[in-house]
This record gives sequence, structure tokens and C-alpha cells, in this order.
Amino acid sequence: MIGMVDYHTHTILSDGNDTYEEMIRVAISKGLDEIGFSEHVCLKPVEWAMRLVDIPVMTEQILDLKAKYKDRIKIRYGIEMDYFPGFESEIKDLIESIPVDYVIGSVHFIGDWNFDTDQSLIGKWPNDQLYADYFELVQGAAATGLFDIIGHLDIIKKFRVYPETNQDKLFEDTIRIIKQHDLVVELNTGGIDRPCGEFTPSPRLLEMCYRHDVPVTISSDAHSANQIARHYESALDLLTQIGYREIVGFKNRTRKMIRI
Repeated sequence: MIGMVDYHTHTILSDGNDTYEEMIRVAISKGLDEIGFSEHVCLKPVEWAMRLVDIPVMTEQILDLKAKYKDRIKIRYGIEMDYFPGFESEIKDLIESIPVDYVIGSVHFIGDWNFDTDQSLIGKWPNDQLYADYFELVQGAAATGLFDIIGHLDIIKKFRVYPETNQDKLFEDTIRIIKQHDLVVELNTGGIDRPCGEFTPSPRLLEMCYRHDVPVTISSDAHSANQIARHYESALDLLTQIGYREIVGFKNRTRKMIRI
């Protein structure tokens, strides 16, 4: 995995199962050049996100490990920040208080409904409406300029929720906005192990990203050390089949291109 990165990972500080050091050791054993940590940070008090009061603890641990392992692997400090419309100022202030290398912007809520963990409202509305509501929020997140990466672009499909009609225009409009605001899309390989059994974004959306010249990075969304760089061979094959020859890396919120 020479040159490879994994920027979307979670540890015991949010909803993961292992420590930073356990994750780092596995990343080294798999030959990654960079491992990035991106704990859930959410303005809503949810059990799967870290407590805001613990952010200084996270910062201290990551910076100490960066120094400890500097000769073996590059460690990047990221967060996965939930987007809520109307709270852009609060999100901005929080991000600026953390010395991050990158910020993943994700949508896990439609209104107060956390559709990523709660299936109880699936079927209450037509799936087309869910897709419209979800992708409107992704468009809003992209337009804020607060984030570097859009996380798991079509995660609304997680529990095998698919639109009733063709939504290509909605997808294309969203990807145009992502491109307009110069964001990166992650190829999140963790989708293979979710009920949808598919990368996020799907190959079809990834092809749209390529047509619109939207750069990508690659990540596992690992919640345990053994999930780091999961399904990377298949993901890299897909990227090259579509036409991608590079992925994006980050340091201090500045991009670099990595050949694949």
C-alpha cells in the first residue's frame, strides 16, 4: 500500500473500538504512508460523537503520537464534522479551535432524525423525498466553504434505501456544487460492509465525480483497527477503471496529489 492514506477512522474517543496507538500499529503493518484520525464532532449531544469537552484530550494524544511515530508513518489530524444548516458560525468557530489537517463534512441528520443509526422513520416519506432532503443538505454543506472533504456522499442508501425514480439530475447538481466550491469527495470503502453492500459513493456517482473533475481521496471509515484500508484493492481498481490516476492527501488543510 505504498503511498496510500486512510483519513476516515474512529477510535474509542468517539464510536470506535480501539485506541489511536492500536490503529497506528495496524496502519504501519499494512504499509500505509499516512493514517488520519477523524473522530465524530457534532453540535448535537449524541452518544456516537466525542464530547466537546474532550477535544483538548484528543489534540494532545494525536500531537504526541505524531511525534512518537514520525519516522514510521505520517499521522494526520482530522475531524468528521456534522453539518447543520443555520449553525455555520458555530461550526466554523469549532473547526478553527482545532489544529486539523483536514475536515470531513458529513450529513447524518435530516432535521432531528439521525437516519444513519435510526431506521424507525424509513418509509414514512417517499424515498425520492428523502433523497431530495438529504442531497439538499449535502449541497448546503459544500457551499459553506467550511469543509475539505465530503464524507460518504450517498450514505442515505445505507439501509438499502433507494429512490423510486431516476435521480441523476439531483446527483449531478450536487456534484456541480461540490466542484464549484472546490471540495474533495472520499471514496469510502466501509459501505461494502453496510447493509447497502456498496462503496459510498456508488460507482455511478463516482463516474459523475470524474466527469466533473472532482478530486477524490480514499478512506475506510474504520471503527476498529482491523478495518483500516479495508477493500482498498477493489477501490483502487474501480478508481483506475473510471479514469482517476491520483488521490488527494492533506497536511495543514493544504492538498497534495498522490499517484495511484
